Amino acid sequence: MILFAHGLEGSPNGAKVQALRAAGLVVLAPDGQGLVLADRLPALRAAVLEHGERPPGERLVLAGSSYGGLAAAWLARELGPRIDGLLLLAPALHHSEAPVHDASALSPPEGIPTVIIHGLRDDVVPIGASRAYAAAGRAAGAPVTLREVDDDHGLHGSLDLIVEQARVLLFG
Repeated sequence: MILFAHGLEGSPNGAKVQALRAAGLVVLAPDGQGLVLADRLPALRAAVLEHGERPPGERLVLAGSSYGGLAAAWLARELGPRIDGLLLLAPALHHSEAPVHDASALSPPEGIPTVIIHGLRDDVVPIGASRAYAAAGRAAGAPVTLREVDDDHGLHGSLDLIVEQARVLLFG
């Protein structure tokens, strides 16, 4: 299953969630519309905890886009052992807001495969934040892949890659 945190201007039924579902993947996407980060985290945390005890072979991937990517990155540090993969889509790792007082200090959790997809033409979130996050993870020995794509912040031209990478995290 994929637990998806949508972006600040996104929705639980946005294009990325629709693409994942159309590919036959099970996606849970809590509604975070209009909520600040601190108010989004409890629903995401509860969903991870609820699905933390799974039958053997069933995996949980935490995914987040933009502002939701910041939420997912923060939550992965807290609940890392309960998730099996982390998929970050143009994550807003440059933005600090309670409880993330220094987003630049975040790094991928050790032992959890992490994939970051970020557009080279993103004019909302600087790709340098994803590069720094990936580098920090690699330096600590975390299994991190950064996919830089010829796309903008919405990543609508990269939906097939998003689905592909979600499948990799879910099924190996």
